[in-house]
Amino acid sequence: MRAVSITSNNTKPNNKGSFRRRRLVLIVLACFMSWAGVTLWNQVSKLGAKDERLSALQQELDETRKINEATKREIVRLNDPEYVEQKIRKELHYVKQGETLFYVPKELKK
Repeated sequence: MRAVSITSNNTKPNNKGSFRRRRLVLIVLACFMSWAGVTLWNQVSKLGAKDERLSALQQELDETRKINEATKREIVRLNDPEYVEQKIRKELHYVKQGETLFYVPKELKK
């Protein structure tokens, strides 16, 4: 009987179809990875735009809250008769009986 040697130095596949299948799988994998990369890039840019919009809206909300608080304080102050009288005198130039109102002319800017 003969001893059969099973060791082979040839590591290439004997079948050309196997090589073609591997190449096809690698091409499909490369296409999928390219598509995934482009999709990820688009999502990151959209996320950055949304973050900028969120920060702008947050700043606008803070400003609106400040205005709201100032308006609430003004409403509370308008319930005070002394404040209302002071406001009327200043804005509408009302005077009490016996008082004299003096107007100071503004300086002309040259």
